[in-house]
Amino acid sequence: MNGDDTKHSDPLDNPDLVSHLSESLRGLLRKTDDGDEAARSAALPAAAAIVDAFAAVGLLEFAYLSPTEDDDEDGPIAWLEASEAIYDKERDAVVIAGSEVLEVYDGPITLEDPPEHETDES
Repeated sequence: MNGDDTKHSDPLDNPDLVSHLSESLRGLLRKTDDGDEAARSAALPAAAAIVDAFAAVGLLEFAYLSPTEDDDEDGPIAWLEASEAIYDKERDAVVIAGSEVLEVYDGPITLEDPPEHETDES
C-alpha cells in the first residue's frame, strides 16, 4: 500500500467524497461528466460554494505553471493560497482567486510530488 488512499478509478466513488457529498450533487457531476450541459449549469454554483468554503478556511492552495517559449520546458511555478472562489456566469465556470504567493520554484515539479514548504523558524 502506498499510503495514498485518495486515488480511485472514479473520483466520484471516493469514500471520503461519498460520505460528505450528497448523492444528488454526485449525480449532477456524473451527468456533467457525460456531457449534460443542464447538469453542468446546475452543478457550478454548488461547486463554487464548496470550493469557496474550503478556501475561506485555508484548506486550498494551487500552482500556476508559467508558460515558456519551449513546449518541452516548464517555466517558473508559483504556489498560491486560494482565497476565494466564485461561480462566474460570464465564463460559465468556477473561478478560484489567490493573492498570497507562498513560494516560487524554477521547476519542474508535479502535483503528485509538490515541493515541501520552507518554514522560517528563526
